[in-house]
Amino acid sequence: MKTQNTTQETVAAAPERQRHPLARGIEILTLMIDGGEEAYGVRDIGTRLGVSASTAHRLLGDLEELGMVGRTPAGNYRLGMEFLRLAWTANSRFPLREAANDLLADLTRRSGESSFFAVFNEQRRQMMFAMSAESSHPLRYTVPKGVWLPLHAGASGLAILAFLPPELRDEIVHGKLEVLTDRTWVDADRLTERLSGIRRDGYAISHGERIDGAIAIAAPVHGPANTVIGDMGITIPETRFNASTTAELTALVREAAGALTRRFTGSRPEQEDVRA
Repeated sequence: MKTQNTTQETVAAAPERQRHPLARGIEILTLMIDGGEEAYGVRDIGTRLGVSASTAHRLLGDLEELGMVGRTPAGNYRLGMEFLRLAWTANSRFPLREAANDLLADLTRRSGESSFFAVFNEQRRQMMFAMSAESSHPLRYTVPKGVWLPLHAGASGLAILAFLPPELRDEIVHGKLEVLTDRTWVDADRLTERLSGIRRDGYAISHGERIDGAIAIAAPVHGPANTVIGDMGITIPETRFNASTTAELTALVREAAGALTRRFTGSRPEQEDVRA
């Protein structure tokens, strides 16, 4: 009976893996990009994906035929030249770059501070800095582009979290919240109240909640159907921050985020004001 059950479970599990070869392939590429290693062995890939070494070998073989991965002299696997070609091409054509580049440059010029555009990933429930424009100040903060970060710490995440659908927002707020600095808000009730204020005001401001000594101001960027897709904002070293300029800087950030929202949605400025 035990053997029969095990066999049935194996048979039931096999089609599940076979139904998603494309998804498995994308998982491997994502793993290689996010893992930070130059190359990976077959067993390592299999362990990380939760599949057998033979399955991992087959998937890697398919990707190798497409040029998406290649082999090192030692026989391990790394990202292939075809993948890199596609990544470079997509990067040059990525519409977000075209849509946000000039707005970021203008925000940095007018505020005098480094600016950023961050995007939200619903599956990960995290945000990532996609683009930035650096301030000319010798003392400035550079955001870590291409790294997935939590939403609850810092204005760059809070300006997204506050405008998510209520059910998703509550799940995140009442989940595990990592303490990044001694100023990170991790109490669910207090954080919920703070997010309500951010929705009311249309922006978020934080003091050293993700990085010690860094102040950030951010406002949400919306896409079709009024869904929040990310945010725009500025970072300021705490030693240079002048509280009397908060209103002016906040207005600049909201104006830039609103302009990017209009590019994605085609909405008129007055429509955006009502939403905020």
